[in-house]
Amino acid sequence: MNAVRCVVKLALSIGVLGLVLGGCATSPPARFYTLAPLQPPAVKAASVPTFTVAVGPVIMPDLLQRPQIATRTNDHQISFSDFHKWAGTLADETKRVLVVNLNGLLAGQRAAVTTDDMAIDPDFRLVVNINRFDGLLEGSVWLNAVWTIKEQKGKTALAVNQSVLEERVSGPEYSDLVRAHSRAIGQLSREIAAGIEKLR
Repeated sequence: MNAVRCVVKLALSIGVLGLVLGGCATSPPARFYTLAPLQPPAVKAASVPTFTVAVGPVIMPDLLQRPQIATRTNDHQISFSDFHKWAGTLADETKRVLVVNLNGLLAGQRAAVTTDDMAIDPDFRLVVNINRFDGLLEGSVWLNAVWTIKEQKGKTALAVNQSVLEERVSGPEYSDLVRAHSRAIGQLSREIAAGIEKLR
C-alpha cells in the first residue's frame, strides 16, 4: 500500500511540475522599446556653430529608474510590465532624444547640442528634472519636468521653467504608449528650444 501511495504522489508531483513548466513555456517574450526623436527640419548644417549646448543630467524619480514601462492604473497606483521594457534607461533615452530634437530645432540658430559628458566648454548647460513621466493605455501620457538653462560653468541659472504636458495615447498597445512618450518629449524639446532662443 505504501508503495502505491508513493507512486501516486510521484505521479501527482510530475503532473504539477509539467503544468508549471508548461505555463512557463507559453509566457510571451519581453519586448524592448526606445523613444523616437522629432523629424529634423530640412536646414543645411552649419560648419561652424555659433553656440553650443550641453544636455544633462536628466534626473528621474526613483520609481522610473527601472527597465519596466510604468503605466498608471489610478491616481495613487502604478503598474510595471514584465514583458514591455525600455531598451536603455529612461533617463538616457530621454537625454538622447532631447539632444537629437534640439539639434534639429536649433539648426537655424547654428547651434551644436551634445550630451554633458561629451561637451567641452559649452555656452549653455541644460539640466532636466523629471517629476512625472508615465501613462495610461488608451488614455494619456503625462510629463512634468522642471528644466534649467545655466551659463557656461553651470553655476548660474539663466532660466528655470516647468513644463506640464499631456499626449493622448492613440491605441491599446504598448507601442502606442511609447509613441505618446516620444511626442511628449517632442513637446518638451520645443519649449526648451524656445527658451534657449530667448537667451540668444
